[in-house]
Amino acid sequence: MITFLARRPLLIGLLLFGLVWAGFTWLASDTAEGKTSGRGPTASGTNMASTGTRPAASAPRSLQGLTVDDKQDISADARPPNARRESIVRTGIGELQEMKQMNLAVFDDAAKRWNAQPRVKEIIAQWQAAEAAWKTQDDEAKVAVVPQMEAMWKEALGLLREEVEKSAREANAGVK
Repeated sequence: MITFLARRPLLIGLLLFGLVWAGFTWLASDTAEGKTSGRGPTASGTNMASTGTRPAASAPRSLQGLTVDDKQDISADARPPNARRESIVRTGIGELQEMKQMNLAVFDDAAKRWNAQPRVKEIIAQWQAAEAAWKTQDDEAKVAVVPQMEAMWKEALGLLREEVEKSAREANAGVK
C-alpha cells in the first residue's frame, strides 16, 4: 500500500481533489435548494410555542367528504370464502405444528387432555356442522360464516396453547 502511495501521488491528488469538489457541490446544492424551496421560515426555540402555528406546509387530511362504495368488498380479506376457509385451516394447522415442535415432550399428553375438554368437543361439533352446511350454501352465506369459523379455530387453538403451556410448566417444575 505504501509503495502504491509513493508511486502514484498525482492519481491520489486528483482523487482527493475530486472528492473535495463533489462534497462542496453537494453541500452547495443543499443550501441553494433550501433557500428556493418556497417554505416559509420555521419557528425555533421558544417562538414555536408562542406562535401556535404548525411549521408544516399543508393541513392534515380529513375523512370528511369520502364515500364508501357499497358494491365493493372493502374487508381486510377480499378473497373468495372458500380460499379464506382454506387459509384459516392452513394457518391453524401451522400453529398446531409449531406448538407440537416447540413442546414435543409434552404435546401428546396435553393434546389428549385438551381433546377431552367439553368446550373443545362443543367447538368441534360446531365446526362439523358448519362444514356440513358449507357445501350447500351460496357465497353470501359463506362470507357470513367465515368469521365464525375463524373464531372457532382461534378459540380451540388458544385452549390447546394453554394446555400445552400448562403441561410444559408442570414438566419443567418436575425436572428441577
